[in-house]
Amino acid sequence: MICLSATILDQCRRKTVKLRRNDRKKIKTVKAGARKMKKILIVEDQRMPRENMERMIAESGRYESAGSISDAGLALARCCRIPVDLILMDVCTAGNRDGIEAAAEIKAKFPNIKIIIVTSMAEVGFLDRAKAAGADSFWYKDISREKLIDIIDRTMAGEKIFPDATPTVRLGLADSTELTAREINVLRLVCDGLEYGEVAEQLNISERTVKYHVSNILSKTGYANKTRLAIAVTNKKFIIPRIPEDSSDLQ
Repeated sequence: MICLSATILDQCRRKTVKLRRNDRKKIKTVKAGARKMKKILIVEDQRMPRENMERMIAESGRYESAGSISDAGLALARCCRIPVDLILMDVCTAGNRDGIEAAAEIKAKFPNIKIIIVTSMAEVGFLDRAKAAGADSFWYKDISREKLIDIIDRTMAGEKIFPDATPTVRLGLADSTELTAREINVLRLVCDGLEYGEVAEQLNISERTVKYHVSNILSKTGYANKTRLAIAVTNKKFIIPRIPEDSSDLQ
């Protein structure tokens, strides 16, 4: 009886030790899983989109916030201080800092950080600029949370996701898709406030050709003159005028 009890006791001890080892393994697994939560930095100056993104990350179960900032100019410094796996980067942020330019700076220093450019603006140049800056993906803010999480998942997996085209904008009597690439280039410089001669110099074409393109745009859209055209285009955010590097000159 004594020997049998000792044997049973020894078996119980072994089972207890095994269970404890299994518990420790489970704890380590849970901790390792927690460490694998990807950290997302939000760069967004508008409160509602920022809060929606924060809520989406918190409810995802596989991502956690690395903080939210409103100025793209501060994003690089934040990445230098804390671990960041992915950035949701708005284009136009507080301080008039361009999010695409900030993305290029971050990619130069931290090429492994994934960056998704997000915007509500239909500006025709954003897509090409984002690609040139090295952004990993690009999408528009009006998509659902589920769609954005899917884009984040796929971007983290190594995919590069970009819309096929900029959303169509109605410009007077015409859709934006009816304008040629050259007309859009001319229109962009007109919206920047350049005169015909300056536009011609920038594009290396004649002033007469510039006037021809502007005339075609006015004919398609039905606007009375280039001033009304420029106002309509910028109000609809089809083209965002460039901000002078030294804005103090305007004061």
